[in-house]
Amino acid sequence: MHSTISAGLYPIAQERAVSVTESNDPVSAMAAVTVAGATMEAAEAKEPAEVGVGDVPRSADPERIGPSRLLSLHPVLAAALAVPGCRAVYAVTFGLDGDVLAAADGNGFTYLWDMAGGLAATFAHPGSRGVIGVSFDPDNELLAAADANGRAYLWDLISGDLARTFVSRRSGGLNGVAFGLGGDLLAAAGGDGRVHLWDVVSGQPAGSFVIPGSPTVYAVASGPGGQILAAACGNGWVYLWDMSTHQLAGAFAGPGSQGVNGVAFGPGGAMLAAADGNGQVYLWDVASGKLTGAFPHPGSQGVNGVAFAPDGAMLAAADGNGQVYLWDTAGGQLAGAFAAPGSRGVNAVAFAPGGDLLAAADGNGSTYLWQLSPSAP
Repeated sequence: MHSTISAGLYPIAQERAVSVTESNDPVSAMAAVTVAGATMEAAEAKEPAEVGVGDVPRSADPERIGPSRLLSLHPVLAAALAVPGCRAVYAVTFGLDGDVLAAADGNGFTYLWDMAGGLAATFAHPGSRGVIGVSFDPDNELLAAADANGRAYLWDLISGDLARTFVSRRSGGLNGVAFGLGGDLLAAAGGDGRVHLWDVVSGQPAGSFVIPGSPTVYAVASGPGGQILAAACGNGWVYLWDMSTHQLAGAFAGPGSQGVNGVAFGPGGAMLAAADGNGQVYLWDVASGKLTGAFPHPGSQGVNGVAFAPDGAMLAAADGNGQVYLWDTAGGQLAGAFAAPGSRGVNAVAFAPGGDLLAAADGNGSTYLWQLSPSAP
């Protein structure tokens, strides 16, 4: 039994407290990056301020290239989640308690699954052109969804109502969403080379980050506390923005990049992984800006997404060739590679909070749950 949620517009009654990581934050130790044109203009009511990017620092050379050996990990397919009419699942994310999984489908619906494999809710997007990204807020009470129609939808998970609809009239479609500043801001990756920002409480635009030379921003991800936002861009760069000051905090590019499709912070924000269209996953040390790993996928058709295990020891990568790759982040070794039957390419991956379950969003319309356990000796 599940509920189908139709569209409505309801105000968010209570303001959210800003939660910012102040100490032991690797980003705070990062040397300031001077970038021409990266200034914030005063915001106006009708035209939010925009932040531009000009010259960017050069990337470092990789220290090592994986893979090297196969570790004893034995993934078991635990479930295949789908409903009639599913087209392609573009994004997946677990709730903070690990009891639900949200899946964004190209058919214009966001599905909420429980861990018993039951469909808990179906959120319908009016006028959808396909749901591309989803994200839970830090309180686990709101679910944001990015749509190819240029709108971001905010669902109240307690009432099941559509709380807000954020409209970006010139976005060219939205590809991903992430909450910033403890849930006060919502950031969306736009097809127009911008990261669009909205105030969650007021529902008003809060500016945008402009990235010249990048026709598309493919994904966004927030670091701990939502203080730093990473943007994966079609020009081959990952940009880091300070959400409080709206200043550029860093910029990374992997050698031979063919565009960055996905990005993820490791636990604590010390590491940053980038999924590249050239078939590699790049691993960066955020504080130093040093490229510490470059993991190639044999026979890759482009890496679409990445996700860290909760303890940071494992990195999962979704590949267009239908494979999910698991990497040992410390040793740079391939720990496993597997694919679901009938896969049409993996678009995204997400670890459950416990770390023993991995969700994979597939182009065939299914969301696969993989149980991760060591192989018997």
